[in-house]
Amino acid sequence: MDELHEIITGCIRNDRAAQEKFYRHFYPSMFCLCKKFFRDDHAALEAVNDGMMKVFAHLADFKAEKGAIFNWVYTIVRHTALDKLKVPVRVIVPDTDDEDLEIPTGNILEHLEWRDVYHYLDHLPPATRAVFSLFYLEHFKIPAIAERLKISTGTVKWQLSEGRKIMQPVLKKHFSL
Repeated sequence: MDELHEIITGCIRNDRAAQEKFYRHFYPSMFCLCKKFFRDDHAALEAVNDGMMKVFAHLADFKAEKGAIFNWVYTIVRHTALDKLKVPVRVIVPDTDDEDLEIPTGNILEHLEWRDVYHYLDHLPPATRAVFSLFYLEHFKIPAIAERLKISTGTVKWQLSEGRKIMQPVLKKHFSL
């Protein structure tokens, strides 16, 4: 932890070698995070890089007493990735008061290896993939997803439904569901 503290101090001083060490330290986890949202490795890498640039810009503002550095970096990179997912064309689904939308409690994605999860998520369109990842992998609630992506809860529910329709035959091929 002392070494990481020294690296952070070097990053704040704008020391390029320290920034490279910091980046390499967090890169694997942040790339896995961004890969949840983007099918293309290049897009995931772009989100990581943009997120890390924000981290470096605000590293002096990090307060260790408020939480772990990993959680702080993870949150910034996740928000950056989600911001990149916002596209001008959105599917508009009327808001419904149907709060009893049945969402399966079994999450088969939690039992797969990361490489396999990404392979299966590649079958989803980008917007559906983002909602699916936030719900099933990041464990966000529907209202939180709607707020974060600036879409209605009805659209989130629709995206989850579409994602399940697409994923069900794919997963049935490989598992006895």
